[in-house]
Amino acid sequence: MRASIKAWMLFALTLFAAGTVYGERETIDRIVAVVGDQVVLTSELASQIQLAMLQSGRQFRSEEEVLRFQEQVLEQMISDRLFLLAAREDTSISVRSEEIEAGLEDQVARIGGNFDSYDEFMDALAAEGLTVRELKKKYRPDVENQILKQRFIQSKLYTVSVSRQEVVEFFNQFQDSIPAQPEAVKLAHILMQIQPAPEVEDSVRQLATELRQRILDGADFAVISSQYSSSGAGVGGGDLGYVSRNDVVPEFSRAAFNLSVGDISGVIRTQFGYHVIKCEGKRDDRLRLRHLLLAVPPSADDTTATYALADSLVGAARDGEDFAIMAKTWSTDDDTRAKGGELGWFATQQLPPAFAEAAAGWDHPGEIKGPITTQYGIHILRLLDHQAEKSFTIDEDFDRIKELARQDKTGKMIDDWIEKLKEKTYIKTSLNP
Repeated sequence: MRASIKAWMLFALTLFAAGTVYGERETIDRIVAVVGDQVVLTSELASQIQLAMLQSGRQFRSEEEVLRFQEQVLEQMISDRLFLLAAREDTSISVRSEEIEAGLEDQVARIGGNFDSYDEFMDALAAEGLTVRELKKKYRPDVENQILKQRFIQSKLYTVSVSRQEVVEFFNQFQDSIPAQPEAVKLAHILMQIQPAPEVEDSVRQLATELRQRILDGADFAVISSQYSSSGAGVGGGDLGYVSRNDVVPEFSRAAFNLSVGDISGVIRTQFGYHVIKCEGKRDDRLRLRHLLLAVPPSADDTTATYALADSLVGAARDGEDFAIMAKTWSTDDDTRAKGGELGWFATQQLPPAFAEAAAGWDHPGEIKGPITTQYGIHILRLLDHQAEKSFTIDEDFDRIKELARQDKTGKMIDDWIEKLKEKTYIKTSLNP
């Protein structure tokens, strides 16, 4: 997958560098579409294609397929512009920052799900010169616009309904193309994060404190960050560029946005480790930040001890201990702990690889599997329910088929709506230079 993405991006750079002579260092941006009073630039189109490639993992077999994909992405961008023009005229619609952040988390998770492992996802991002934070920055305007567009569409189409006759006609027409309901499992888990020993935590915090003092005494922040930062955080002397509050985790944001230009923060603990932050500039509601990051890695002994504890909990669960109470007591997953570790339903083919391997052939509710190690820690799984693969029938699955019919009807209405918007909006495209 990484090779195909990289090869695509090399081709895309050639494809979109209109007006650029081979060997020149600068690319001249140009307009590829005009939609009303808005424009679509080659750089925007290239960025959207890059993100679409990362999200879908799609591979191309010919230049013609690439060009068709380019046209499809541009057509979708034009439709989005049309909806946004209409949505922004509706003053009753707004989007909150927390909705955007949640959308960004979901988008990154969906992209990461196209890869076999978290490390492969990170390698693919690195091959494109991106980090997760930078990927979120790229996605932020798109996510905000997507939420705005969806809210606008919902406000116009919330009354769409389908009669029983329409449902029956839809099923008769499309039953051969409606995919079977996949095998699915309902899971609960206990997540045990591997925590470093207290003495390791103390030593890293002490080192961060000493390095901060060296900076206060006159040492160059960038040099210290380059020499000591963990996990590549010291690249460029720890320069993060201009960031907004929503670009960073809350603990980091609270410390950073209390700084004035030139200030050095105290030692801050986040999920990534210990930070020292310097504010180097301000532009509207964004700060230019530099940081030092010292990760707090667990030792092999820490991993062994956590795994041994998880193994003992597996034994207790299999002996009849209440799994929900165990999850509330031991799990470090704040999102599921209060619900007794319940994760919900998953199609088996969409499970993370480590879970899929454990869940293969798993169809007896109440069974326990684990310990299972992932990048998040050590998991214990309990099967709450199982659903075998089955084809849809009009009698047993009427409500689901009704929703598919409603979505089909809504899609047709949206297509008609787009055509009407096109008729009254000036649109011009120019893909070729």
